[in-house]
Amino acid sequence: MVAEGIEPPVNKPPASEQLDAALERGILTLGSPFHLQVNCTDKKGIRSLDLFPGGVTIWNGRSQVMLPEAARSALLSTLLEQDFSDFKPRYGGREQPAKSAAPARISCRIHINIETMQKFSVQQAGGEQSTPLTRLAAILLDQVETFAQSAVTPVDLPDALDKLSTGKLSAEVLRLRFVDIPASGDDASGSILRLHGGNISRQAYSPGRVIAEQIWNRLDSDQYLALISALQAAQLASLPGNLWAEDQLEFEIHILTQKKVVLARPFSRLDATTQAPAQQRFNKLLPVLQQLGQ
Repeated sequence: MVAEGIEPPVNKPPASEQLDAALERGILTLGSPFHLQVNCTDKKGIRSLDLFPGGVTIWNGRSQVMLPEAARSALLSTLLEQDFSDFKPRYGGREQPAKSAAPARISCRIHINIETMQKFSVQQAGGEQSTPLTRLAAILLDQVETFAQSAVTPVDLPDALDKLSTGKLSAEVLRLRFVDIPASGDDASGSILRLHGGNISRQAYSPGRVIAEQIWNRLDSDQYLALISALQAAQLASLPGNLWAEDQLEFEIHILTQKKVVLARPFSRLDATTQAPAQQRFNKLLPVLQQLGQ
């Protein structure tokens, strides 16, 4: 029996207790790996952070910040103190959106992966508004923004690749997708190569069907350095958007806000000699891409 005037203890659901315990362990063990993503629109504008295990952080989608262990631990403390484990997965939005309706706009989002657990909470436009969610997002963003003065921001794609090669930018900020589909009539399956967050995945693929499960592994450092060198040699910024190839190839790279997309296939208006220098540079890049993750 609880004495009059004294609030009974609040029993958290098991999932909330487990997340709190993981956050506590992360706070006590400096350098514990976790992945935290926050984006929110508030009085300071549109802000975002994407913190990878180890401290590499993408700030506002365009710069890299390195967060020290103490700062990463402080973020976990904030999540714990603000009872993030008890937040709903979603606030606001339509009760029963029509099938043809556009997805509800998200104005605020927090997502964390720690140990074997993940938790997210988003604020959708309309309906119930969560002040605790937007307040927590603002606190987390403010904590990281204090380190933004030391951010590294590439001015163009060649500069971004130079900074990757010298280590001023980390592998986590590189996103790459390469689709390789054999020419029509070839029974061999194609593949999709993906790089994201310092990890690599190569997945067997044919148009309209995925043949194999997507499995992510850490990108080998030697392969990574060879890839960056090949990307620099290809002079990506000067490659045309369309090139010739016997197979169906799609190449897409993002380094923060710097990006390049090249489609190569048997275009009727092109052949292997139409844009010879660019074609040759792209062709030299292909074996490197095709061998990655093998």
